[in-house]
Amino acid sequence: MEISKENIINNVNFLKKKYKKSILPVVKANAYGHGIKIVAETLYENGYKDFCVARLSEARKILENEKLSFCKILVFESIDQSHFSYIKSCDSLVVTANSFQELLTLINSGISSEKIQLKIDFGFGRNGIEPWEISKLNSYIVENNLIFNGIYSHLYATDFDEGKELIDRFNEIVSSLGRDKFQMIHMQNSVGILFYGTQDLMTHMRSGIFVYGLQEEGFFHEGLKQAFSLKGRVAGVRNIEDSKYLAYTLKSDLGNEDYKNIAKIKIGYGDGFLKFNESSYCTINKKLYKILAVTMDNTFIAADDSISDGDEVILYPDIDLIRKSTGMHICEVLPLINDRVERVLK
Repeated sequence: MEISKENIINNVNFLKKKYKKSILPVVKANAYGHGIKIVAETLYENGYKDFCVARLSEARKILENEKLSFCKILVFESIDQSHFSYIKSCDSLVVTANSFQELLTLINSGISSEKIQLKIDFGFGRNGIEPWEISKLNSYIVENNLIFNGIYSHLYATDFDEGKELIDRFNEIVSSLGRDKFQMIHMQNSVGILFYGTQDLMTHMRSGIFVYGLQEEGFFHEGLKQAFSLKGRVAGVRNIEDSKYLAYTLKSDLGNEDYKNIAKIKIGYGDGFLKFNESSYCTINKKLYKILAVTMDNTFIAADDSISDGDEVILYPDIDLIRKSTGMHICEVLPLINDRVERVLK
C-alpha cells in the first residue's frame, strides 16, 4: 500500500487554510488502514503534533517512535485503572472522561485535569457525560478549580438542522462551564466540517477520513486528494478452459462470464483482503478486470490475452464503486488490510 505524503499534507493544510482552524487528525484503526506509524510521523514532521486515537494501545504504538515524544494523543475510549500509573507518567497522553463518575475516578486517582478531556453525549448511544449531569459537573469544576485539556462531542446527525442544533447545545454547555476552563474545544467530524465549517467557539476541527482524502458517499469536498493506493503485480497467468476448479471453487460457481485465462496476485483474506471482494474489480494496464476468487494467500482475476506476469495491479481503483461491489464503506475495508501488506511512504 503506497501512502502519499504529499496528499496527506495537502489535505490537512487545505482544511486548516479553508476553515482557519487547527486540525486535530484522527489516526485510529491504524490510521484508517493507512498505517498509524507512517501517518503520525508524516503529520508530526509537518507541524501537526496533536492526534486522536480510540484506544490506549494505538497511542502506545505511536509513542514507540522516539521522534514523536513531544506529541499529544487524545484517547477517546475509557481506560482501565490498571493503566493509570502509565497515564500519569506519560506526558504525551490525554484521556477522556466518558461519564461524570469516570471523571471522579480519574481525579481521585491522581490524574491531573490538564490531562483530561470531557466528552459530552447528546444521545449518540456510545459514551459521554449526559446533559442532565452538567449542573453537577459545573459545581464540581468550580469547587475544585479545575482546568481541562479539552472538551468535545460528536456529530452523529446528517440532517443539517439537527446538526446545527447539536452544535448550539454544545456551545451553551461549554459557555456554562466556562470557555477558559478548556485548552481545546472540538465537535465537528469530517462531514461536520463540510456542513458547518468554522465555528467561533471551536479551537480545533477533528478530522478522520478527510485527512486521507476519503469521502463519504454523497458528501464531496473539493481540494482533498486520496492518500492510498493498493498495488501489486501479476504473479502468474494460466489458461483454465479445461479446468473444473479455480482454487477451491468449482469454476461453474463463478458465473458464466466469457474468460479463459486467470491472473493470480499475492493477496488474500490472510492479508485482510476478504472474500467479499469477489465480484469487485481491479485495474490492470488501465483496464477493469473482475475478481473471481479470494483464498487465504492469493486472489484470482478474470484475465485476457493482454495480461502478462509482472503487470501492475491496482485494487480499489475507484472508491466510489466499493460500496456497490462489496456492500462495505471504504472505512470498513481499509482497516482490515493487516501488516502482511507493507505500507510504504511515497
